[in-house]
Amino acid sequence: MTDTAIRGHLESPWRSAGPVERVRRRQLLVLVTLLFAGVAAVFGFPTGREVLTGWVLLFLLAACAGNVRVWGRAVLRDWLPLFAVLFAYDLLRGFAPKIGARLAHLPTLQADLVNPAVTTKAHLTEPIQGDRLLFGGHVPTVWLQQHFYTAGHLHWWDVVAVPVYFSHFFVSLGVAVLLWALSYRLFRRYVWTLVTLTVITLITYALFPAAPPWMAGLPANHSLPDVARVVPDTLKALGGHTVNSAVERGAAYSNRVAAMPSLHGAIPMMLLLFAWPLVRARTRILLGTYVGAMLLTLVYAGEHYVTDILVGYVYAAASVYGVDRYFRRQRKE
Repeated sequence: MTDTAIRGHLESPWRSAGPVERVRRRQLLVLVTLLFAGVAAVFGFPTGREVLTGWVLLFLLAACAGNVRVWGRAVLRDWLPLFAVLFAYDLLRGFAPKIGARLAHLPTLQADLVNPAVTTKAHLTEPIQGDRLLFGGHVPTVWLQQHFYTAGHLHWWDVVAVPVYFSHFFVSLGVAVLLWALSYRLFRRYVWTLVTLTVITLITYALFPAAPPWMAGLPANHSLPDVARVVPDTLKALGGHTVNSAVERGAAYSNRVAAMPSLHGAIPMMLLLFAWPLVRARTRILLGTYVGAMLLTLVYAGEHYVTDILVGYVYAAASVYGVDRYFRRQRKE
């Protein structure tokens, strides 16, 4: 990429705004924030891709001081590639298990606790064996639920698990918005890191559909003792709900066997590795805590094996350092 092309992308509309635009921007951001808080309070925190994308676009419009023309250019130039990949991920991951089922002879599994007629084909035993190998014959999900989970009774850690789990749906986009506003050069590298991680994860889902712990624990699959889905159970007990969540509402593009690797676990690690050389020790500790909290939540909640998450960490590292190397080469040319 030439120096001229790079200089033309150094500033987003956020940094190039004049005094009048900054005042208007501040007012619009407060208005959109209040609107978001009100809608979330009434309808629940959004997790559906289309709903979150709509909110991001609205916040970006406020960040552009309400200038539709500037906003349109920013969305097309900066955000359309990311949104396109994320929506393609959602749409295609529902078809991914069909590809993997054709590549290997996989067992037919019960895929829904409420409706036993819902089935899928996926790898079942390999992740279990991986966890047993790592933990001396034990499966951490089973051990954690036997010692810390009580059906019908909420513990404080069950409640904490809910926001940690659902943070996956907005943290990566929130960081993208922050970088877009403050450092366009980092924004570009971050977006392509996130895109790379999403794409290679989707490819793996297609090649290796894998059942999560809660599915392995269903009676018809009889590979683990009964495993609860802590997050949905806690939401029901709290009377909480989400809006347009593909996971919660069973949308057509959802994939119950998109467990290997864990994208939920990979994104916090991606954030830690991406930010490590850029931030102070206090922020590193905060991001490291987020990585640990997500790992513990996913394993305890029955959503992923430790093996799934460790593979996700490898994917995160490959994405961060691979994209960083590519951008370093581009700057030298």
